[in-house]
Amino acid sequence: MNSKFLLPGILGLAISLSALIALPAIDTTYAVKRIYDAILTGENEVPPVQSNATGKAEFTPPVNDTIKYRINITGISGATGAHIYSGQAGENGEVIADLLTETTKNNDVSYGMTIRGNLSDSSLKGPMEGKTLEDLVTAMDSGETYVNIHTAAQPDGEIRGQIINTEKAESEEQPEDTNSTAVGFSTLTE
Repeated sequence: MNSKFLLPGILGLAISLSALIALPAIDTTYAVKRIYDAILTGENEVPPVQSNATGKAEFTPPVNDTIKYRINITGISGATGAHIYSGQAGENGEVIADLLTETTKNNDVSYGMTIRGNLSDSSLKGPMEGKTLEDLVTAMDSGETYVNIHTAAQPDGEIRGQIINTEKAESEEQPEDTNSTAVGFSTLTE
């Protein structure tokens, strides 16, 4: 190999390896895993509501006494309220956390609506008032919480979804079988 290409080749390899090693560290530093989700539709309301609006709410597990959340909504030009309620699917419950405050609003009618914020122990109200985020997580893990988005047209709620622990749901759907002898096949076509 020609020596004038050897040094740039080694340098390029070193830079590539450095990037591969640094990416996981950057990812864990800047990205917080959101393991609680709620898919929001009018059909989930009790009673069901006819709405073209949809949404997805995502929550992190508690870190430093804070749960971070993000709710993306389409088909609504403005929400009048967003809350976490206590209650299982098919039943209405009480508000336990307010998700839409003046500091969490980010309306953009052309793209939908995004609500972001943080929950702390002091954010809890109703039957959760005086309790901790760990109590909220216990209720979320047991399927006893839901997100409800209210509008002027639907003051009791336009779209709703149960909060589920996605890691728990995935592990229940695909039990690990360490004794499996199954062989997979794939077909490549041109």
